[in-house]
This record gives sequence, C-alpha cells and structure tokens, in this order.
Amino acid sequence: MNYNLKLRAVEPEDARKMFEAESDPDAWRYSDYIAPLSMEQLNRYALTYDADPFGAGQLRLILEADGETAGIIDLFDISARHLRADTGIYIFPHFRGKGIGTNALRLLIEYCRDRLALHQLTATVSELNDGAMRCYSKAGFIKSGSRPDWLRNSKGYENADILHVVL
Repeated sequence: MNYNLKLRAVEPEDARKMFEAESDPDAWRYSDYIAPLSMEQLNRYALTYDADPFGAGQLRLILEADGETAGIIDLFDISARHLRADTGIYIFPHFRGKGIGTNALRLLIEYCRDRLALHQLTATVSELNDGAMRCYSKAGFIKSGSRPDWLRNSKGYENADILHVVL
C-alpha cells in the first residue's frame, strides 16, 4: 500500500504520541534513557519546540502517513560546522513492515540536503535490529563501522553498526 507521507513540526497535541513512543520498553534498549520521560516533560517539549536545529542541536519531526501519526524522526548532535547529524527513527508498531520507515528516511534525507544543507547523516543501529538495518539500508545508508558491546541488554551487550549516508 502506498501512503501519503509527510514530515512536520511537533505540535502540542503530539505529546501523547511522543509519550506512547517513549514508553515503549522495546525501544528503550536502543536509547540512552534510563528512565521513561514523563507526560509533563513531553508536554513542555511540545510547547517549547525549537524549530532552529542548528541552535538547538536537535530536531524532532512527526511522521504522518495519510494524516495519521506513524512515527517520530529525530536529528541530534547536529554540527553546523561539519554539516552532519545523527538520526533515529521510531515507527509505531502497526505501521512497521510497510516501507514507511524507509520512505520517511528518504524524506528526511531530502529535507536535510535541500533545506538544512547538511552533508551527511549517521545512525547507530543494533546489529540485532533487522528491521531498522533493512530500513536504513533501503534508504541509502551504508555500514561504515561497528561498535562492539555498544548496547547493554538483559543478557549482556550487543554490537551496533555505524551507518551513514552522504547527501
């Protein structure tokens, strides 16, 4: 199925969906958070959203598929000097496996190249996260390195791959 996808700014009413994503324990293993974010924190973030990614050093975008919130894409560690950023993507479970993440990353690449004039995007992805690895690969990211024992899980540590795309 083809979806009409768009990336848009965070609005105050997005706090509930951000809370849903941030409360997903399956996603915690890929983040650096050691405690979930509260609804109040996310409300505050949505109300004080900074649309200047170079000033803020980060940018969160909401992914819509046919008008419904399908995911969240983050740019972080944005470097105005080196014109690069790290990226992460969260797709809500009922939208996974439909090519939405790949197409969202393609939209992000276009936005970062054409609007932000970035040179490169990177992502650090668990080598056990087959869905994310497929998604980034189909969007044009290539493996440029690895980080052994990078992510801690309940059984110990797992390796992560460093992926990048030159815009």
